[in-house]
Amino acid sequence: MELGTRSTQEQRGFVLSVDLEDWNQLVQRAAGTDNWDVRHPAFERQARVLLDLLDELDVKATFFVLGITARTYPAVVADVAARGHEIASHGTAHVRVPAQTPDEFRHDIEESIGLLEDICGRRPFGYRAPAFSINRDTPWAYEILSELGFVYDSSQHDSPRIPRRLEGIPTDAYRLRLASGHELWEFPVAVWHTRGRTLPIGGGGYWRAFPTRLLVHGLECVRATSTFPVLYVHPYEFDPAPLRAALPHGASPKQRLKALSRGLYRNPGRRRTPRQLATVTSTFPVFTYESLLRHNALSGARTKALSPSGAVV
Repeated sequence: MELGTRSTQEQRGFVLSVDLEDWNQLVQRAAGTDNWDVRHPAFERQARVLLDLLDELDVKATFFVLGITARTYPAVVADVAARGHEIASHGTAHVRVPAQTPDEFRHDIEESIGLLEDICGRRPFGYRAPAFSINRDTPWAYEILSELGFVYDSSQHDSPRIPRRLEGIPTDAYRLRLASGHELWEFPVAVWHTRGRTLPIGGGGYWRAFPTRLLVHGLECVRATSTFPVLYVHPYEFDPAPLRAALPHGASPKQRLKALSRGLYRNPGRRRTPRQLATVTSTFPVFTYESLLRHNALSGARTKALSPSGAVV
């Protein structure tokens, strides 16, 4: 959706994002199999199902593209761009930021930039860390993003599942002022604060577990108190076929158990996800990051900084 002539308050909604990554590749790598970075027909089907659904709903999303996915499926990434969606970076190797040195982090992102520029002919200016993993131990990651020319980040997620997450994460989009004096726009993922609990309702298992009415109610509560919070989905969540990791014939029992456990966690409730997305996008305005920044929709946003203890202040 594009911002029109109505006020930002009247149009206030959500930023719709997709983490474009091959579930099969990541599961096989986690299980320790050889030759995990090969093509799997399931991913191309999953991506096509999601892209066709977005076309049907007449909405655009921002796709945070993983570099290894772009390398394996350049035609899929080109199709995403050709359909008018925004292309952003998810890094290259899907390694959590605290597991990298600053130099490794910089190299990982530079590689992803090169891959996306080659495929789409345009440099990405938005970034999301794998597993939202910029935390209290890695504030240097924001400086590197700024040095590489990124305009915004969407790695802050006030979820209890994220180790050593930043404290005091706002619910609104804001400017993050860095120690160097540079600034990045930061778009936190939607969370629902209810009855003393924090529910990461922006995506993931909550979309598969919540009844549609409860999901919409939760998002209505988030929208009432937040400016352009972020929603996120993955292609595998829209595949009508069950998720099964395509392990090689020689995979060990331990590897098969690892892959099976991933499927058991991700499969339940997936048939509900397309309906959830259709309902959400018909109930609320959804935008790309690029469209909000292009139309100066965040002109009244606050400026925040990171304290030495890793809190947003």
